[in-house]
Amino acid sequence: MSGLAKLDHLISLLDDDSQVVQEAIQKELLSMRQELPERLRLMDRPLTEEEEQRMGRLLEPARRAELEERWMRWRWLDHPTTQLEEGIAQISAYLHSWRTQPGELSQKLDALAEEAFRDQGRMDARELSDWLFSPVNGTARFRGNSKDYYTPHNSNLFWVLETGLGNPISLCCLYRLLGQRFGLDIYGCNFPGHFLAQVEHAERTWLVDCFNRGRFMLSTDVARHHPAANPSIEDVIRTAASTDAILLRILRNLDEAFDRIDNFTSRQVMRNLAVKLMED
Repeated sequence: MSGLAKLDHLISLLDDDSQVVQEAIQKELLSMRQELPERLRLMDRPLTEEEEQRMGRLLEPARRAELEERWMRWRWLDHPTTQLEEGIAQISAYLHSWRTQPGELSQKLDALAEEAFRDQGRMDARELSDWLFSPVNGTARFRGNSKDYYTPHNSNLFWVLETGLGNPISLCCLYRLLGQRFGLDIYGCNFPGHFLAQVEHAERTWLVDCFNRGRFMLSTDVARHHPAANPSIEDVIRTAASTDAILLRILRNLDEAFDRIDNFTSRQVMRNLAVKLMED
């Protein structure tokens, strides 16, 4: 039986009620896990929504195991922004779809950077923020998802790129990762309650609120006038957030998001990743 014919046969059995059949299908699907998306693309018809969901459920245990096994590999990379991109890519691919591979995130970010360069040429940090977050004819390319702030999707950069919606930390990470492709040093500020970006522009240090239209605020003004201002806040503002701190904050956001929707399994996955990060 050819590979495509075998796959078609497995798909025809997805709704079989037998536990033995389901376990056999799962074993076969796992054996072709890496090639599965391409094989499905070559089939004569797309999966139905129900088939897609059944396939996802069968592959889910293996995907969890893969994520936890590969998780700390981002530490092997030699640049903090590259580490951040790999860590976010692993989390986002898991959240997005069983078809999605972490390496696809870099390709999508490259494509967005090429679009930005074609549109505006080489930009500085403020121009790039405007291109990403400032409304044009009433609509911004990327904006804060205030209507559904706590959805886990907001931490999935694939979803953010597709919908243009995100939370403060995912939008700041997008800004940073795109900025790297423009040769810009953009960092994170682990501000309590609302993550911000940090940039040097016009010989001054600015905090950028990517959730609120990329608003630029002088760091000295935030340190002096913010309601939460105190000596420890000044230290937070002056110090760029580490890769560990950013990824841990993303995982804690997801822990809360999955708790809100009673998804214990996914919540436990995020907690396991956080523990591995803190113990490493």
